[in-house]
Amino acid sequence: MKFSGSVEVSGKTVISRNIFSLDIVSPQIASQASPGQFIQVKIPGINSVLWPRPFSVRKIKDGIVTVSIKKCGKVTGLLYDINRGDRLYVTGPFGNGFILPKMGRSIYLVAGGAGLPPLLFLCESILEKGYSPKLIHFYSGARYVEELFANDELTSLGVHSVVTTDDGSYGIKGLVTEPFANDLTKVHSGKDDLGPVIYGCGPMAMVKKVAEICHGLECYLSLEQLMPCGWGVCNGCAVKIKAGDSDNTEDEKGFRLARVCKEGPVFKASELIWD
Repeated sequence: MKFSGSVEVSGKTVISRNIFSLDIVSPQIASQASPGQFIQVKIPGINSVLWPRPFSVRKIKDGIVTVSIKKCGKVTGLLYDINRGDRLYVTGPFGNGFILPKMGRSIYLVAGGAGLPPLLFLCESILEKGYSPKLIHFYSGARYVEELFANDELTSLGVHSVVTTDDGSYGIKGLVTEPFANDLTKVHSGKDDLGPVIYGCGPMAMVKKVAEICHGLECYLSLEQLMPCGWGVCNGCAVKIKAGDSDNTEDEKGFRLARVCKEGPVFKASELIWD
């Protein structure tokens, strides 16, 4: 059952000039949310902004829900000015979460920009269940160093981690999908009976590339879409997915529309249609 109501902000962490995290007191959401799900956040008293904004859950601990945010517009700018003790109106959790892998399989996580928080939450959850960090490979990319959502946190997990920036200001210069593709090809060339499991989250162009690289492999992608309502009512976040035998299709063209906020945000890469 979703929670909806006014909650207190118990903490704020400034990660860089434009990246920050808010700790939100909500035992109800914390008891339900899983990696890959999101919450809707609205600032009380700001009537000029009609819709709440969706943010992936970054962490859950002791009834506290943490979200990491990039300051990139009016609402996120106002959220940047929020401090401890202030209140927000939140609803959630929404969407489906990631399917956790079976023990013993190699795991690849590929994050672009704001796609890192849910994958970091997933990685920590997998490790807490006793998964070996030696089997986990984490790739994190951003345009430049100040847009990296985490670095020390990622390093402290003990997993194999690779960081890229488009301009080379930190880590490897280039797109995050490049070292990921190289490593996946090098390590997994049909020798692993179980095969790796890949998880991706980030801009649409990035996750599309991950899907291409992982063709034929088990891969789950969390999509970033504008979600005006978050409840599956407005259909503003719909994407095309392959239709099943019993699905009603759009104009008999072999696909159906799936709402990212409702049926997603996590989809199997093999069911997504990218055109």
